[in-house]
Amino acid sequence: MHPIMKTPIATLTTDWGERGFFAGMVKGALMNLVEGVQVVDVTHGLKAFNIMEASFVVRHGCLGFPAGTVHIIDVASQQPFLALRARGQYYICSDNGLPALVFGDEVEEAVSIATQPGGIYNFAAYNLFVPVAARLLKGTPLSDIGPRHTQLLQRPRANYIQQGDYYRIYVHYVDDYGNVYLGMSYREFEQLRQGRPFVLQVKEMTVTELTPSYLRADGGSDLNLRLTVSATGQLELALQDHSLAGLAGLKVNESVLLRFK
Repeated sequence: MHPIMKTPIATLTTDWGERGFFAGMVKGALMNLVEGVQVVDVTHGLKAFNIMEASFVVRHGCLGFPAGTVHIIDVASQQPFLALRARGQYYICSDNGLPALVFGDEVEEAVSIATQPGGIYNFAAYNLFVPVAARLLKGTPLSDIGPRHTQLLQRPRANYIQQGDYYRIYVHYVDDYGNVYLGMSYREFEQLRQGRPFVLQVKEMTVTELTPSYLRADGGSDLNLRLTVSATGQLELALQDHSLAGLAGLKVNESVLLRFK
């Protein structure tokens, strides 16, 4: 058995939206099954069925929780359902490509969650995920949940590719402010840059320097494109007080061009 947390923690990451009853049903069931459980809403605002967006949020919004935390992820849920351990935490979700995108080779163990023939699983998070989460929070070993799940569904995602003398970098995420998170980390950028000047092009806009903030040092405001480093460690594009995604029409999986001089 794994160590039981002093204060059990479960999180919810979903595309349920804020108007429905879904979060209430799941939270109520968890609280009935696990005494003292703390249920944390990571987000219910993911775009419906958007596995790419969900994988970004899980990667950067869930992995920082304490060891033993159980994460319920309900986005585009479909069979097969599984529970897995990565970095000492537990994730209950579908094998729909999201686990492979988030964890890659960091999965320590994964098991299948059994379903019954003829069973109705329109709300898998409630019918299946909650009982499994409760067992894990009470100390049940992952191996007792179900048979080993050995092969995760792979869903390709482009980060960046080199094309001639420039790099095509793909958009991984757009936040509610319209800031754009790119598929290249600051570390990768500096390794490729090697101190050289650069030009990054976003539609008709360009930027030639990396800045520490969205804000101008003199406190002023403008519509100049800014390249900075997000809290995730990835390159981020933004406009001060404006939505870059709204102005430029950038969406996930679209790309920008980076050229070193």
